[in-house]
Amino acid sequence: MTIEQYLYRLCRNILNERFDWRKYLTTRSYFGRDLCVTQLHVSYGQIGYTIHFPYSRDPMPELAYDWEMDDLTIDEKDWQKWLSPEEDDEEEE
Repeated sequence: MTIEQYLYRLCRNILNERFDWRKYLTTRSYFGRDLCVTQLHVSYGQIGYTIHFPYSRDPMPELAYDWEMDDLTIDEKDWQKWLSPEEDDEEEE
């Protein structure tokens, strides 16, 4: 499974509420890659979480899910745009 396929699966599972983020507050394997979740807090409580890959040999981006805004990002960019770089190349030209 490529990094893009892995991230696509993870993003779809997050959006479809199939990713149990509480299980990953300490580093655990998820489909063969170790990941860890950090909760996102604001003054009035938790609004989401970030996912990072602490032991990855390959450079892996950071994912952030804000359930209050229903916003999922990869390296602070919309997840769908991040996973489709071909369109970005066309926009730059």
